[in-house]
Amino acid sequence: MSLGQKLRQLREKRGWSQNELSRQTGVRQALLSELESGKKVDTTGQALKRLARALGVSVDYLVGMYDTADEDAA
Repeated sequence: MSLGQKLRQLREKRGWSQNELSRQTGVRQALLSELESGKKVDTTGQALKRLARALGVSVDYLVGMYDTADEDAA
């Protein structure tokens, strides 16, 4: 599963729009859209940290180091 697919799945699991995830993290909504659509496949470490923290997963999970989300690890 790609970074964008994971972001979308975790975001939707929480019932959040891209705008809400952007508000929670300070990551631009346009970047979230590009990641989820596959137009971009990577982003900065700072953005990944913010996204992981808000979504309750580790950065390692988001970048594909692990196949399962440990939602208590963040």
